[in-house]
Parts: sequence; C-alpha cells; structure tokens
Amino acid sequence: MDSFEALIGKNINDVTLNESPNFFLAPLQYSNKLCGKRYPSSKYKLADIDYFNLISFSELFKKEAVLIIWYNDEDIITDLEIYYLSNDFDVLFKDYYYIKKAIDNGEAHNLTEGDTKFLGASRLNEKVAQPNSDRLAHKREFVLKKKYLQKIINELSVKSCM
Repeated sequence: MDSFEALIGKNINDVTLNESPNFFLAPLQYSNKLCGKRYPSSKYKLADIDYFNLISFSELFKKEAVLIIWYNDEDIITDLEIYYLSNDFDVLFKDYYYIKKAIDNGEAHNLTEGDTKFLGASRLNEKVAQPNSDRLAHKREFVLKKKYLQKIINELSVKSCM
C-alpha cells in the first residue's frame, strides 16, 4: 500500500497502474455534490461476459478486496481506500446467479442493470449470439454498479451531507 500512497496528488493519466495479486485496482473518478459529499462518476468494469463460456463467480471475484484510487474532475488522485468485497459476497453472488440464470435460459437479451443490486451486466452496442435462443443479445460486461460504489463511499465514512 505504501507504494500506492505516492500516487496521491498525481494526475491519473500520468501514472501506470500495475495489477496487484492481492486486490483489484480501481481508478474511479468522482464528483462532489454542493454539500461536499462525493459520488462516483462511473461504474467499474470487472470482466467481459462470454455467454458461451461464462466466468465463474470464484474466478470473477478471485481477489477479495478492491483498492479504490479516487481521482477528481481535474484527474488528480486524491485518495486511496481498500474495501473488502467479501463483505458483500452474499449480494454479489445473488446478482451473479440472476445473470447466469438469464443467460442459461436464453434470456440474455432481456437483462437490464436494474435487475440486480450491486453486480450489473452492463450493455454494450454490439449484438452477439446467446445460448438456448435464436435471438441476438447485446454484448455485456460485469460491472460494479455506481449504486454499489456509492455504498462503498458511504461505508468508508467519507463526508456526508448534513
């Protein structure tokens, strides 16, 4: 972690982040509300979804923690925080299973990010074949949803609105 702390104050575009064996590295941009509370500007991509060779839950979450590298609207790194995803594995697994079941049932074309709580199947523009259906489905990727990232911010006791 000490080597990562040297990133604070640097421009996110000027640093190279090497993957860690211990945790996901998640550079996430945030904005501030008028009251000073931070909120994430985007979701965090975990992996592409291959409908015919779906990654297992244990492989998707082989790292139990995420090192969040927060950077602001000026692309300056302001904070580093570690969050243990294992705290939420029950909800993440339910979300994963819902997505997997839709794919297995030939219903990938009906998936929306609103179907799940923390782990989303974010839609991409390209359409591809899916198993057990003649319908094409939008290509998707597993993401940690903005709602979940906001939960992480809140749990890490970042400034809150009064």
